[in-house]
This record gives sequence, structure tokens and C-alpha cells, in this order.
Amino acid sequence: MVIAGILILAIQSCSKTPIACFSTTPDMDSIHVNQPVTFNANCSVYAGSYNWQFYNNVDSIAFNSIVTKTFKDTGTVQVYLLITYGNQYAGVTKNIVVRP
Repeated sequence: MVIAGILILAIQSCSKTPIACFSTTPDMDSIHVNQPVTFNANCSVYAGSYNWQFYNNVDSIAFNSIVTKTFKDTGTVQVYLLITYGNQYAGVTKNIVVRP
């Protein structure tokens, strides 16, 4: 809108709800001890920030959309991803099994 030569922009608040998801390379069914595993959250929607938590693992927090981890022991590791967009957030948890 223009009033007396001054441009006025109306900013509408968008209510975009984030959706958290991630994939692994190699596939979650093929993860082995001492093998680098890439966790990729680029499939997430409206992600402004990323917070990874790898339970039962040393160095268990990361903040990028793509993270690489190497697991030293066999067993189940719970992986949690929390994404935020403005004041909204979404999370997803997956259990991965690390094989010998």
C-alpha cells in the first residue's frame, strides 16, 4: 500500500508447522560397529535449527542438518532429532541397531 509516497508493507505471520524426519547412510538395517553413519535431516520441513541426541553414545549432541557418527559398541541406540522453526518445533525418535 502507498500512502503519500511512503510504501507500507503488511507482514502477515505465517503459521508453518515443522515436520521432523531423517534418514541414514547406510540404511538403518545395515549399520555396523566402527562404520561411519551419516544422519541426514534434509527431508525435514520448515527446519530452522537442528538438535540431535544420540543416547548411549559418547559425544551425543550435534546441531547440523547432516551429522556423521561412528558407533564403537553393538546394541540399540536411540536417536532423537528436534527441529525448530520460530517458536514451533517437531521431533522424531528412531532406534537403530548397531551390529558387529
